[in-house]
Amino acid sequence: MKKCTIGLLTKLIAFLVMIGFFLPLTLLFLWLFLHDTQAAPSLQQTYLLGVLLFGSFLLFAAYRTLYLGLIWVEYNEETVIFHYSRSEEYAFRWEDIPGKAIQAGVNGRGYIFCIEGDFKDRQIPLNHASKGFRDFEKMLEAKGVLRRIGVLSKEDYCAAYKKMWEGMGKKP
Repeated sequence: MKKCTIGLLTKLIAFLVMIGFFLPLTLLFLWLFLHDTQAAPSLQQTYLLGVLLFGSFLLFAAYRTLYLGLIWVEYNEETVIFHYSRSEEYAFRWEDIPGKAIQAGVNGRGYIFCIEGDFKDRQIPLNHASKGFRDFEKMLEAKGVLRRIGVLSKEDYCAAYKKMWEGMGKKP
């Protein structure tokens, strides 16, 4: 099976934000909370709030990336499997996209797939920064998914343009 995963640059930027921003701020506010004993009680509460805020961002990012895993897609000629986490995956046949359980649409320079489940809706965005995106996009076009969600291929666009001009009685 082929894969489409989050790109290395995106992972690197996220890692640098965690290590270069959230970790230092968490440690700074923790140090201030523990060592600034002469501060007013309201300032002590602000230090504690900083520890809780930036620490919770850091813990969530670590939990999401290290324990749950990042979003990725596996596909072959018959099916596509959307992995929301290591333990949560959704398999669909190409003909069923879009359908009752999964919607698809354009999202900037990429596509977003919205999977509707029991009490939870999962959004899986894929774009040009994703590793393997070009092959995945070719498969979307080959299987007719792009046409079903309203994305015209170059041939479709040229045919529609030609038909419009012929309808006006002119040559394109």
